Amino acid sequence: MRFELEKAIRYIENNLDHDLSLNDVARHCNYSPYYFSVSFRQRLGETMKSYMKKRRLTRAADDLKKTDMSIIQVAIKYGYSSQEAFSRAFADMFGITPNKLRRTQGPIQETFQKTSLSFEDKESDMMNATIKSLHEKMEAQFHVNILHILNGACMLERFSSEKLMNKNATYVPFNEAMCWGETDVEIFSQAFINNRVQSLQTTEEEYRRIVLEALKPLFEEKFEVIVLWFGDDMFCQMNLITILAYLDQTGYDGDVLFCMALERTDEMLEEAFEMDTTGYSELYKAVLCNRQKPVIETLPVTYQAVKMYLSYRKDESPIVKYIKNRPRKENLIADLLTLFPEYGLGDAQYQRMIEEINSFGIS
Repeated sequence: MRFELEKAIRYIENNLDHDLSLNDVARHCNYSPYYFSVSFRQRLGETMKSYMKKRRLTRAADDLKKTDMSIIQVAIKYGYSSQEAFSRAFADMFGITPNKLRRTQGPIQETFQKTSLSFEDKESDMMNATIKSLHEKMEAQFHVNILHILNGACMLERFSSEKLMNKNATYVPFNEAMCWGETDVEIFSQAFINNRVQSLQTTEEEYRRIVLEALKPLFEEKFEVIVLWFGDDMFCQMNLITILAYLDQTGYDGDVLFCMALERTDEMLEEAFEMDTTGYSELYKAVLCNRQKPVIETLPVTYQAVKMYLSYRKDESPIVKYIKNRPRKENLIADLLTLFPEYGLGDAQYQRMIEEINSFGIS
């Protein structure tokens, strides 16, 4: 069914602005509606209707940012009978109204762009060129020492190997996985370290060496500008929230910029976003400490990631449903990595989820 589903995804992607039914897509793939519906849900972890709604809203967000179409024109284009219905669905997905997204040009996660169900090697020249361009803009704007915090050692290694570092700046990785396990209100406190050590199944010595030693410049030096290089997936966004909350807790008063990578397409957004850290400590406490939906407004991409984080280990999660439907399937982790890139989880997290679900279930 793999080839037929890829064919279906391409067909859906090419017809998002048309009235497309389950029967239409099933017929295009030469399957009965019932068989196709069951196979689609089992393979992607959600219904075709749900998938199409998310893709249409993502495409609508792109139209709002890049075209002069009115909001009602965009709403009608993607199948909504009124601007009010479109705005409600849009705000539920992105945490922001269509009009405000158009005005702020806030970053969103390019969620559910599953035009292929297989891994592909992607050229990185364009991403490298964008990173260099961002550095040039920062150098022209800020004539000060800059700290760059990158989401993990792999991104740092890329910056190093591709010669993307400015020799006058400092670069450090945040080697964490804040989307997994418990934390503490006071970031990087002893209680925080204890919870992270237990959650990550490591030792305090290893945690200090891998996570805290890498961040020594952040703790010990003064920087007038901090640039955060993080991706758009859930994993990266939970790490981003943590760093922003730490800056809020410590009263950092310099400039903070956010440069966002699109993890699934190996691209980098061409503009850096100026960030106000005020309120991120409360956001962090609500989401990562208390597992609650925050009341403060945040970037659309962060809003999307928070929704994923609060539900990804629950029964209604597409990941949990997929694992439950294939408790003994070979290559299950490889499938999860391919099918759910918007979560950004690694093989270790998926292995522990599989073990928990198969042993006890998740609620």
